[in-house]
Amino acid sequence: MQLFATAVARTRCPFADEVNGRLAGLLAERTGAGVKEFGYKRETAGEFTRWGGQDAVRLSRWVCAVAGRFTESLTGMPLAEAFGRSLDREAEREAGEVRAVAVGVTRSWASHYRAGDRHEPHFHPNTALSAVYYVAAPGVCEIDLIDPRPAVDYYDPGITLAGESHRVRLACTPGELLVFPGWLRHAVPPFRDEAPRVSVAWNLNYTLG
Repeated sequence: MQLFATAVARTRCPFADEVNGRLAGLLAERTGAGVKEFGYKRETAGEFTRWGGQDAVRLSRWVCAVAGRFTESLTGMPLAEAFGRSLDREAEREAGEVRAVAVGVTRSWASHYRAGDRHEPHFHPNTALSAVYYVAAPGVCEIDLIDPRPAVDYYDPGITLAGESHRVRLACTPGELLVFPGWLRHAVPPFRDEAPRVSVAWNLNYTLG
């Protein structure tokens, strides 16, 4: 048996060509004022879904829809049923049934990488799903997904039987979206190009109707 697989969704936005140019311009303006400067990258302040205009709203709704279908494809059941079964396992179901469950945005922001920037391995606490969408870059946008099994950092058996590796590097292009569990550590390797790399990230959780 191959156990403990980690599911990751990767897809292209069907309206990327419509929104990416406008979003790139908006985010370039936004990083000029009120930006969070971390030293290793720049990050916008405030909620992207609130100040980003109609393109941000449209993109965020699509991201939530993709994340919902991603969860349903993995569980093999509608979100409401999957969430209800989770409540049953934890003995937390109250009177009445869960009628509607959707994926909603808890937090959203844009990241701006310049030559030499990078982001060390990290994860997003209290987040069901993390999503990253690539808006603009002169070439590919690399992201490292870190093996979530902590013991692999301290164990070298010589012959691997369970795909042990420290990270998997994906090379994405503007217009692509990644969705993965919020607990999965990920990192951005050193960015080498002079033109900026711009992406948007969402922390997603399940909302009850």
